[in-house]
Amino acid sequence: MRDVAARAKVSVGTVSKCLRGVSGIPPKTREAVIRIADEMRYRPNPLVSALMQSRRKRTGASGPKPVLAFVTAFPTANAWEKSDSPLIRLLYDGACTRAAERGYGLAHHWLFRDGMTNQRFGEMLRARGVRGLFLTPLPRLDMVIDLPWQHFAVVAHGLSVAHPVFHRTSNDHYQSMMLAMRECRRCGYQRPGFAMDGPLSQRLEHRWEAAFVIGREKLGFDTSVPSLLYDRWDPAEVCGWVRREQPDVIVGLLLKEQYKQLVAHGLRPPDQVGLVSLSVHELGGALTGIHQDARLLGRIAVEKLIDQVERNEIGVPAVPITLTVEGRWNTGQTLREPALSHAADHAI
Repeated sequence: MRDVAARAKVSVGTVSKCLRGVSGIPPKTREAVIRIADEMRYRPNPLVSALMQSRRKRTGASGPKPVLAFVTAFPTANAWEKSDSPLIRLLYDGACTRAAERGYGLAHHWLFRDGMTNQRFGEMLRARGVRGLFLTPLPRLDMVIDLPWQHFAVVAHGLSVAHPVFHRTSNDHYQSMMLAMRECRRCGYQRPGFAMDGPLSQRLEHRWEAAFVIGREKLGFDTSVPSLLYDRWDPAEVCGWVRREQPDVIVGLLLKEQYKQLVAHGLRPPDQVGLVSLSVHELGGALTGIHQDARLLGRIAVEKLIDQVERNEIGVPAVPITLTVEGRWNTGQTLREPALSHAADHAI
């Protein structure tokens, strides 16, 4: 701060007030100080900043915690809280828990609050002392976020932020699909079919889709069932595909509500056809498939984010790292019992 003050020809106290957004500083002075600080790559230590704020307010050790932002970009501020999928809520729960354990706060921020532009949103976060952003999956494939990344440490969840690419957490899609295919084989299924939201499959770089094709071939399944990649979920379309192509098990991304809709349209799992969801959000639930453990993924994302904040690693990383977590099998009730011969092979 002394270096910035010397170059800007102001006092250290003025630099501090400019960077903290304190009122009473002439706009030209504030703009000049912030510009010079950026040019000199000044990076405040968030822990020291929190300590100094605590001392100024005489709040002691129980003063304000460094705050991280949990950023959503849905059409409305609370859409993530009302979504059929609990993914974002579970990420938030796990992230909040780990942030508190590390002495940080985590606050939700909606990207489009008050009609803000991305740049104004970034300025608002900076004014509030936010140094770390946890980006949640974007609701649309074509969405682009253009924040002033050079001021923030960033971790994203999933493969939804295409440009720029940040450090991110993700389910191990290949491992999860291969686990699902092995379980289908163990239960004696022969004709697996892959049904998936097409845009989502594209967002995931076709990782589930590719693993399905490889697993189907390597495990000796019938490969004649064409995949169903739909633009929008329609249980009638899925049921029509089942009647037409006759898979004996469906592998795809199925939510609990979608499973109920298929049953309402006449599908009878597991007697008529087996169902495997690649994202089961509760162990012990009725839906058979892969438990991704979104709470754990939220914890890991915040752990990585805090490490970046404390090392002042801000901006777009030169070499982005993806931290993957293996899926676990949830037995559920939508696959039939393992065939005896396959169960014996599995035991051996």
